[in-house]
Amino acid sequence: MKRIGVILLGSLLCLSGIAKDLGGSWVITDQGRMDCKKVNLGLSKARIIQENGQKNEVSFSAINSFSLNGRLFTKLRVYIDNKPTRQMAFMELVRTCGDLDLYKLGCYELGSDGPGGISYRYFLYRGNNFYLALNEKTLPNICLNFGLNYDEM
Repeated sequence: MKRIGVILLGSLLCLSGIAKDLGGSWVITDQGRMDCKKVNLGLSKARIIQENGQKNEVSFSAINSFSLNGRLFTKLRVYIDNKPTRQMAFMELVRTCGDLDLYKLGCYELGSDGPGGISYRYFLYRGNNFYLALNEKTLPNICLNFGLNYDEM
C-alpha cells in the first residue's frame, strides 16, 4: 500500500513539472530581464507591454534574447558559406543536444517555396560560438542526432 502511495505521489510531482506554462514572454536586455504580456517586433525596435501594463520600446541592439509563446530567440552572428558576416540576427532555438544548439533563421527570399516567401537556414552553435552551417545534405543527419523529424523542418 505504501508503494502505491509513493508511486502515485511521484507521478503527480512529475506531471506538475511537465505542466508548466510555456506561454510566457520575456526579453533580456543589457539592463536585465523583463517579463512581458506582449512583444511586438518592428523593423528596428521591439514594443513591449510588461506584466504591470507599462509600455516600452527597446532597440534590437539592446536585446540579447527573447521568448515568445514558449519559443526562444537568441541574437547570434550570421555566417554565410561558413564565414562570419557583420550581421547579427535573432535565431530560433530548435533543440539542444549535448553542448550543441540547433538554430533556425527565417529569411525572406523571392521565389521561395515556403509560406509567405520565407525559407529557413539552419546552424549549429556551441554556446555562442558558431560550429557549422547546415545544408540539404547535412540537415537530415543532424535531425536524426537531435531526435527531430526532417520532414517537419
